[in-house]
Amino acid sequence: MTTPIASAAASAQSHAMQQSPSLTTSRTVHVIGAGPAGLMAAERLAQAGATVVVHDRMPSVARKLLMAGRGGLNLTHSEPLDRFMTRYGPAQPTAAAWIDRFTPADLTDWVEALGQETFVGSSGRVFPKAMKASPLVRAWLARLEAQGVQIHTRSRWSGWRDGALVFETPDGERLERPDAVVLALGGASWPRLGSDGAWAPWLEAQGASVSPFRPANVGFDVAWSALFRDRFAGQPLKGVAVTHGDRTARGEAMIARYGIEGGAIYALSAALRTTVETEERAEIQIDLKPDVAVGQLTDRLSKPRGKASLSTICARWSGWSRPPSPCCMRPVPCPPRLGPWPSGSRPCR
Repeated sequence: MTTPIASAAASAQSHAMQQSPSLTTSRTVHVIGAGPAGLMAAERLAQAGATVVVHDRMPSVARKLLMAGRGGLNLTHSEPLDRFMTRYGPAQPTAAAWIDRFTPADLTDWVEALGQETFVGSSGRVFPKAMKASPLVRAWLARLEAQGVQIHTRSRWSGWRDGALVFETPDGERLERPDAVVLALGGASWPRLGSDGAWAPWLEAQGASVSPFRPANVGFDVAWSALFRDRFAGQPLKGVAVTHGDRTARGEAMIARYGIEGGAIYALSAALRTTVETEERAEIQIDLKPDVAVGQLTDRLSKPRGKASLSTICARWSGWSRPPSPCCMRPVPCPPRLGPWPSGSRPCR
């Protein structure tokens, strides 16, 4: 699974690298959006000699990246590139063009060139040793400043007027007419951090084709029994294997009161989302001990356990502090869907 910085950086690098010096030198380019894609585009354009101005409506830049970094900041994955590409599903042909120009290895080198050491976790994912995004963002902004990139925060793009870009700022409305503009606007996943999708109707009015927003990298609603929910909400599932259809993801998950979330779920979220949209429910299988064969586990659990209860024995092997009993894990029917899933919602299991 890739993260915003991995995919956005690759896309922005690819588009900017296609610009020849004759197209960028002495030209003014405005970049709208100061997330990973916008900042990476700004860096590449500045390196090519363009005068670059970045606009963002929020009071500071890279807010979503900083929030994502609180959980460790998974930069990319160390798996072989051919397997890495399969993570993009139907978008693989499109993604291949820009990832070929800026590979996961290139991203890791770029991070380390900013003074941020990286390491490969047990899952194969790549993280900064700082385990947060703030040092990376500070170093990145310092580099952009040294390159002459201007960043205007609280500068909200509101469309066009008479061929000019219109920005709402604390000092009033501003009209800008750069030689070129890069739109790095994000989706609609987190309005509080700037991703509100308000730009979609403006582009559609200009004749652009805009795909409807769909949930991605999300948790899913599960109709847990009240007993299970009250007892296990907040329980992490470490080192599990989650399977949906013919796809399996290894990693961690978390039991939540509403359902289930976590890296192993996010890796399958596109397929799960599609199944929910077509069938109104989806099923997953969770292997709590994927490295232990069923026969081996059966033999161990069948041995005399003395005074220890079955729950105690299960706890030792499952990793759960309070392992669920079969009655807790029984399937519960999912409520009927009442309409289309709203953007950012969590589909029910």
